[in-house]
Amino acid sequence: MPAMSSLSAPALAVAARRRRLSPAASSLRRVASGGGSSWRSERRLMSELERTVTAGAAERVIRSYVGNKSERAALAALSRLLMDSDPLAIPFYEAVKQARWFKWSSIHAAAVAALLEANGITGESRSLISESISQHLQSNNEVALFYCDLMAAFSSRGLKDRAMDFYKELRSMPLTGRKTYMAMIKSLCLMGLATEAEEALKEMVSLGYQPEAFQFGLVAKCYGKSGSIVEMERVIVSMSDAGIRLGTGAANTVLSCYSSCRDHSKMLVWLKKMRKLRIAPSTKAYNFVLNSCPTLASMVQELGPSLPLSTKGLVKKLKTVSPQAAESELVHELLASTSVLDRAMEWSETEVKLNLHGFSTVAAYVLMLQWVDVLKARTLPLEVYVVCGIGKHSDVRGEPKVRELAQEILSRMESPLRLSIRNKGRLVAKRDRVKQWLTSLPVSEESTDQSPDASNQQPFVFTLFRKLGQFFSTLM
Repeated sequence: MPAMSSLSAPALAVAARRRRLSPAASSLRRVASGGGSSWRSERRLMSELERTVTAGAAERVIRSYVGNKSERAALAALSRLLMDSDPLAIPFYEAVKQARWFKWSSIHAAAVAALLEANGITGESRSLISESISQHLQSNNEVALFYCDLMAAFSSRGLKDRAMDFYKELRSMPLTGRKTYMAMIKSLCLMGLATEAEEALKEMVSLGYQPEAFQFGLVAKCYGKSGSIVEMERVIVSMSDAGIRLGTGAANTVLSCYSSCRDHSKMLVWLKKMRKLRIAPSTKAYNFVLNSCPTLASMVQELGPSLPLSTKGLVKKLKTVSPQAAESELVHELLASTSVLDRAMEWSETEVKLNLHGFSTVAAYVLMLQWVDVLKARTLPLEVYVVCGIGKHSDVRGEPKVRELAQEILSRMESPLRLSIRNKGRLVAKRDRVKQWLTSLPVSEESTDQSPDASNQQPFVFTLFRKLGQFFSTLM
């Protein structure tokens, strides 16, 4: 591999040119979001890089950061830059290579090589690939896994021809090992090559390498996304032929396949089948089933004044406005199960906590409505929490969408839960105030549909005393 100067010079030049043509401020702020001390140090790094105007200044900032920070912090910053396709990831990777703790990573090397090629630095990209194979990979299996990472990295940047070159290299090798086939199937599915992925799956089975439900799910979803429903269902059926038992993993895999093509009626059938077999949906299943409901997703995105604030109101609303009858039935079926809520909720003598980590905004909205129903039916502990985080794991960097949604929904419900002073990632309230709030919530389905005139439906004196009670409670 070329020395730091020979690689970093063109890379830094591209970075500087890119930042002059299109300021990277928004991208860098997205990258800098996260949590804890790592998040704060990354934010300072990105702020410094924004202020640099020359390649030399950027290189000094990067070298200083990598030299003074831990391995974990430096690799986190590198990953963020690579995810955002920021050209500064290239000189940052070179600085990381000079660190005493550096360990070669197939994923990072593949991502940097793809970024180099996307920026027109083809020679450096190929040099990095050649050096990786000759100096860091000891066996054919390791080389095969590297080719799989290269296929995924290059195809994700739209470099499909180069990705196919790596696939041809991969198929020219004698392949062995279950891990190699699993990686190849995943990369082919990321490239949208369902037929090739299914052939690799069959080859894997014929060689005695037992695949998991996950591999079948990848191939089936790849077919589903391309609109090939018959092929998708054929792959689903072939799971049982391969000896995979219908457990939580397999059932959730089937759900994810049907959600990829938004077949609500088939998802409904599978959810009912899972309930009969006592197979609980996972958090991921809860996410992708609800995310596949277009009317529900649109309602949550718009956050209009008529957004339902109860589970009954939500189902009633979907029955009224959704053009697909199965959508409301699908949501109703998910609401009938509390398994996901039970896992997301921690209940003790001192506190009850709803943890929204890992949930999409659509799923978080539905889960909160379920949670309020449970709070009404139980004796509350001393404190009540909703843990929503600060956007560290969000797909959109720096945008705590789940926290914003939780605040908005609880505010519309006139809930006493507010952001904690000590932890901006959680909403908190004392038991007495929550009990008072829960008793004031409307019981009828109609009142959950918060139209602009909803307040006029309650007696004026009752509304006045309730507002005064809330005001003095807040004051106390």
